[in-house]
Amino acid sequence: MNASRTLIVTMATMLATTACGGGGGDTSPAPGNTAGTPVSAKTTPGVWQGTVTSPTTGQSSVVGLTSGSGHSVWMTTDGRVWTGQMPMSGTQFNATMAGYMYPGSRFPDGSTYGTWSMMGNYANGIWSGQFNGAGDNTTFSFSMHPAYNRPASLDLLAGTYTRTTSIGYTMTLSFTQAGQLTGSDSRGCVFNGNVTVPDQTHNLYQIAATVTSCGILDGSYQGQGTLADATAMQSWMSNMGCFQYGAGGWSGGMMGGGMMGGGMGGWWPNQGSNTVPSGTGNLFMFAMTSGQHAIMDALAR
Repeated sequence: MNASRTLIVTMATMLATTACGGGGGDTSPAPGNTAGTPVSAKTTPGVWQGTVTSPTTGQSSVVGLTSGSGHSVWMTTDGRVWTGQMPMSGTQFNATMAGYMYPGSRFPDGSTYGTWSMMGNYANGIWSGQFNGAGDNTTFSFSMHPAYNRPASLDLLAGTYTRTTSIGYTMTLSFTQAGQLTGSDSRGCVFNGNVTVPDQTHNLYQIAATVTSCGILDGSYQGQGTLADATAMQSWMSNMGCFQYGAGGWSGGMMGGGMMGGGMGGWWPNQGSNTVPSGTGNLFMFAMTSGQHAIMDALAR
């Protein structure tokens, strides 16, 4: 992961409601790099898609969004988010990333936040390497998503995007043609901010938002998003956890910098099922961080 006014949302054609994965087992292949970019000229900015594999949590799908300035956010179907500064070019890199775990779950060392190292090598259109941190040693492999080369504009983004689950949770974000962001969810969170387009030739949007009435998730967030095709990302939506944000429902609250009782209060990502939409250019995938917490989601219009 809603508007200052009431909006009625018409979703894309609904295909099914699928039990949320929130963990391993998603082995859908990443799209190839169809641009034919020479290895020697490869740069890291782009929309990347692939898999991360952990000996502890198994395999999950990952989408990475790296801007032209090198700022990068990575999100997985089981709720992990990494953010940091990537090098702008080259076929190898070593980067320090901040890692965030979805509230209600934990990294292998019991933490919900920590510093990770990311080491990658590029060959034949694929970045591969390792994430290390928080008691985990995760390997990754991903390639450029062809949607990155689509144009971006506030007109293309404008509209209302929603995700619903079978247990009644709803999250909605709306964007105006001026770039204003408003939104809310059914557990009380309120979102306000703006979206900008750093490069009209590439499908990447920068987000600055303030989150209120959302308990521990209140704060100022920075992040990025992209407009994907819901039809092409149905595997992602099927395997993505049924993330529920919001302030209500916690039992025990904070302890030692983490959450007590993982699944308390309905935050656990495997409750219910996400509705899986279809369509093209209608799925807004985003991740944003506050320095303490992260919100990631995929919402359809």
